[in-house]
Amino acid sequence: MTSDPNGLWDPGVVVGVVMEKDITLDLALRLRKLLEQERVQVVMTRTADRYMSIADRWAVVQGSGARMFISMHVNAFDGDPAINGTTVFYPKPESILFAQSIESGLAHSLKAFGIVDDGVAIKPELWVRSTIPTATVEPAYLTNAREAQLLERDDFRAAIAAGVYRGMLAADPAIEATRIQIVRAEALQASQRETAARVSKAGDRGAESVRWGLIIGGTLILWVVARGARRSLRAQPVRRRNVRRRRTGLRRF
Repeated sequence: MTSDPNGLWDPGVVVGVVMEKDITLDLALRLRKLLEQERVQVVMTRTADRYMSIADRWAVVQGSGARMFISMHVNAFDGDPAINGTTVFYPKPESILFAQSIESGLAHSLKAFGIVDDGVAIKPELWVRSTIPTATVEPAYLTNAREAQLLERDDFRAAIAAGVYRGMLAADPAIEATRIQIVRAEALQASQRETAARVSKAGDRGAESVRWGLIIGGTLILWVVARGARRSLRAQPVRRRNVRRRRTGLRRF
């Protein structure tokens, strides 16, 4: 909920204490994490619990230079709690292939949960200013008791994010190709840094060896010189002086 009681607030679908806004933010953050692992730069229209108008959201999209746009929702149908299933909407014919790719990824990911796949449908009143592939994802109904319980489960939310993620990768193969190029470039840089470090370390060891070699060599030279000096001293003949000793006569008194 917003901290400002006078501020605008749109919780979306509300069933009991469960609000659409909380579910969709969690789904979007999960999807962002998956895409960032693919080295995709992800721009979120919101990352916290705050109100944003449709115009504000699209201004963020346009300003980011995004190549595709996903709007995460959960569905609702008043009057018939039996209505269920997944639907992906698109605003213009130009986005149908993108929507079909997202729908296919979701259908595959949610099959294990028994979610009915209702396919894609055009909804031109959504994102009327769209100029890039755009899809609105409605993975399940909060007004359906079974699907509402699933929407509160961590594994179901993870499956929704994974399904949309797979659909986005399928819609734009350049995402995976770019990731591979980045990984290879990073591996090459890491290898070059490792090689440079080994060369530097080897150079340090070589310099240390030269330094000790000079010390040892200098010691040997000094030892040889000192030994030579001793030999030179021993080779010199000892000269003795011829000293005449005077005899001192003893006088008797």
